[in-house]
Amino acid sequence: MSAPHSDVVFAVEDDLDTQANLRDILSLDDYELEVVSTIGAALRRQDLNRFFAFILDRQLPDGSADDLLPHIRKAAPSAGILIITGHADLRGTITALRHGVDDYILKPIDADSLRGSLIRIHNLREARNRLIQAERLAAIGQMVSGIAHESRNFLQKISASVETLQSLPCQENPEVAAELSIIARSCDGLKCLLDDLREYAAPIQLDRSRRDLTAIWRAAWTNATSAHPESEASLIEELATRNCWCSVDGFRMEQVFRNLFENAIAAGSKPARVKVSSTNGFGASLRITVSDNGSGLKVSPPSRVFEPFFTTKTRGTGLGLSIVRRILEAHGGTIAARNLPEKGAAFDLEIPTAFEEVAESMSTRKP
Repeated sequence: MSAPHSDVVFAVEDDLDTQANLRDILSLDDYELEVVSTIGAALRRQDLNRFFAFILDRQLPDGSADDLLPHIRKAAPSAGILIITGHADLRGTITALRHGVDDYILKPIDADSLRGSLIRIHNLREARNRLIQAERLAAIGQMVSGIAHESRNFLQKISASVETLQSLPCQENPEVAAELSIIARSCDGLKCLLDDLREYAAPIQLDRSRRDLTAIWRAAWTNATSAHPESEASLIEELATRNCWCSVDGFRMEQVFRNLFENAIAAGSKPARVKVSSTNGFGASLRITVSDNGSGLKVSPPSRVFEPFFTTKTRGTGLGLSIVRRILEAHGGTIAARNLPEKGAAFDLEIPTAFEEVAESMSTRKP
């Protein structure tokens, strides 16, 4: 078992052997560790809010971990807290739980127990962050929907006025015609932005069914190439799996693949060659990779392409890949971007294959 990330852990431990043991275990999983030996040294720190988790010895030279817990919880409310002790007592356990301690670990420290506790803390934090993000997006979605509705009314009036002016004799003046054309294009751009904003902020409701992803991405490819007939793009499939059936929302997944294909066609060298490959992913999932033959992602780290409003294009809102990531996360999947060593960029999609069955078994399980 290994940690899926790199984070900084703060330990308050006075025993040198335990400190060394902690360093050995955590370094294997790419954690950084900072250690102090006393409660006083921990209280003097002004940067406790930057730590992912705290590991506290139950008994320290200048007091008990109970004395430090309220301060840590106030300074770093979202951090995980682990207590390590030579022996557990009921009163101390109750006190620790009241202050939000996540786990107790007995000495000598077992490496798998420590790793498991930290991974659970990581998963809990990710779930909490997703919940906070969902709540924020719900609030933004309500606001954006209202703004989009009112703005579209104004834009329709502007567009109607432009059409009226274009039908009048004054439009025969080249300068007037050019200005009217700019206004019309600007209205179209604003409409596109408002639609993307509403799509990004609105809650994603999925209509799942068992679908063949190959059929979905082939339909998306047809739509993408129909919109860009001048591209002369070709699709290459490399399927290392027997089938690509998953429990997904077909409309949403076609939206995912069409966005990726349109980006790949735009980024690819002429003629564009877009490759889709499939392999078995981690656990009950499929890994689908969409790659192109372009010059690669001109951004570091590549994950920045999923940030809202980030774009390297001269046109576009920069919300397309953000929406793609939200759709995949709603399915319980992930997406990552990377540059290929030879040429081009790749997007790796991890998509669960059996969500329906899992959800049904959980809903019918007896308490």
